[in-house]
Amino acid sequence: MRTFINTFFLTISLIVLSFFSYGQNNGNDYRPICLDFQKNNCKYSENKYYQYNEASRSALFIKGQTSKMNFEIFNGRDYCISICNEEALGDTIAFKLIDDETEDVLYDNKNNYYSKVFEFTVFESRTIYIEISVPGHTGIEKKIHGVLPKSRNTGCVGVLIEHMITPVKGF
Repeated sequence: MRTFINTFFLTISLIVLSFFSYGQNNGNDYRPICLDFQKNNCKYSENKYYQYNEASRSALFIKGQTSKMNFEIFNGRDYCISICNEEALGDTIAFKLIDDETEDVLYDNKNNYYSKVFEFTVFESRTIYIEISVPGHTGIEKKIHGVLPKSRNTGCVGVLIEHMITPVKGF
């Protein structure tokens, strides 16, 4: 009976150890390419009262791509949105803030020389989305036999969102 118990525990131990070794990545980094890009690369506001907003995101983009991300804005808060990107995507990144319900464009950075930072005060809570556009060509037309060659037209884009309670104005 003792031999059976020892063999049983040895077998269970080997199975558990094999699961741990299966999870190893042999030195290759399998985490998402742009993970926390916004935290590590976007410029934070110099205003010490701003706090990191969990709606902040980053993603891999290809030139010519447009993508949207939703987030909630709340009455009585100020927000600072900072966009950052890798050099491969160029200097100009277009972004708009759009009301999710009415589709009204609340802000378009092309009207502000493609500024990558926008601060605003909210007077009415609502859901909005940020539409990010990277100018250029996707390269999809260069598909060869169903394969898209990897190019230097891809890079990370980060959207850093910070918020704070709107300061009281006046006396």
